[in-house]
Amino acid sequence: MSDDSRKELLARIRKCLALGKSANENEAAAAIAKARALMDAHGISDDDIALSEVGEAEARGSRTQRPPLWEEALCGTVRHALGCRVILHAHTLDRVYVGKGAAPDVAAYAFAVLFRKLKAARAEYVRTTLRRCGPARKRQRADVFCEAWASAVYAQVRRLMPKQEIDPLVGQYLARTYPNLVTVDVRAASQKGRSTDDDYWRGASAGSKVELHGAVGGVGPAGLLG
Repeated sequence: MSDDSRKELLARIRKCLALGKSANENEAAAAIAKARALMDAHGISDDDIALSEVGEAEARGSRTQRPPLWEEALCGTVRHALGCRVILHAHTLDRVYVGKGAAPDVAAYAFAVLFRKLKAARAEYVRTTLRRCGPARKRQRADVFCEAWASAVYAQVRRLMPKQEIDPLVGQYLARTYPNLVTVDVRAASQKGRSTDDDYWRGASAGSKVELHGAVGGVGPAGLLG
């Protein structure tokens, strides 16, 4: 059975189980019987049904096996705000958000939009504020600006959907689907000579003014980011 066919089957079973809560006893009994018959016929367990509520959605990041610390900070902001986990796809190097219901699609949308905005904000900050810095110092200060920016957009991300915690089913899904996850290292700039309070507060101020609209359409082996 293909993945798509299996998903369709699981969705059909979930629909039958939902009808099993009907106030009409005959309708409820028939729906439950249908669900059980489908499960028995295709070897579907109760755990399979529960885990089928967990989904994935991908978003493009910097396409590197060692993402910069500020990008991981943005990943963390999105996943904490929307109750998801996020992994780094080993082959495409996309960020893959994992969660229940609409959360993965919303998270992938938020990360994709904010990642583009943050890269643009970083380039503008380097051009206007850090133009006289040497390359290493420029990277250090721009990183601090971006880390603060990434943290400051939390409130905007939270507005996209009601608050939810990460469901334990997400962890079970990851253990079953990606049994060989490893922790991914992030890339941080050198700390030498780093005095960046101004960069931090400028980043926080810029991030707090970011607009993120909630119109989410179709968004379209791994390493664990969070």
